[in-house]
Amino acid sequence: MAAAAQPASARWYGSLMRGAPNANYGCESALIAGPLGGVQLAATGQGSCTYRHAGYLYSNRPTFVAPGTGRITAIKVRSGPRPAKLRLTILTGSSRVDTFTGRDLPGTYTCCTARFVGKPFRPRANGMTKKKVDVKVFDVRDKRLRFRIHSSDGVALTAVGPGTVPLQIRNDVGAFTPGIPMAVGYWPYTHKGDPRSADGYSMTGIDLMFQWYFKRR
Repeated sequence: MAAAAQPASARWYGSLMRGAPNANYGCESALIAGPLGGVQLAATGQGSCTYRHAGYLYSNRPTFVAPGTGRITAIKVRSGPRPAKLRLTILTGSSRVDTFTGRDLPGTYTCCTARFVGKPFRPRANGMTKKKVDVKVFDVRDKRLRFRIHSSDGVALTAVGPGTVPLQIRNDVGAFTPGIPMAVGYWPYTHKGDPRSADGYSMTGIDLMFQWYFKRR
């Protein structure tokens, strides 16, 4: 009965959590497009990074952007054998909006600036870690002429120090198969108040094994 009484928006968002994390590297490396095609593991020279889920190709499942103003009350992370310390990170992006309809103008979305970076925690090796949190997230739309903006928060993970990142690298990494997961990484990690729009590196076939529980308002 308690579950039935929760608002429809109170549920887990993020990765589908299918399979297991298998990345054998941490923030010191990243999968990038190779100069001759395919992908390759490259050194980043960094000891920290921030990853956000970028959805599933041709799917409308919310994996990163909060569906409204509310609270993140819990997170889940599935980790490999040597997990790095992690921090919950809230990133803010924005779009310009039409002054008549209030709808987002295509091609105007920019992401992201870190608004919140939580305390570090060490996830459980070779298993699922569930952690209670209490972080406010916002979705604000204002079509007034002097603002004309839609600002929305997204939920990400920061890794710091040695250890592996909670990523599943699929056999079709770098492909564009319908339903394939996508991830975006930033090196070094996104500090609070730090705008990171142009330096995010996206790659298909990488699933950030991370979920977050959202309750509207």
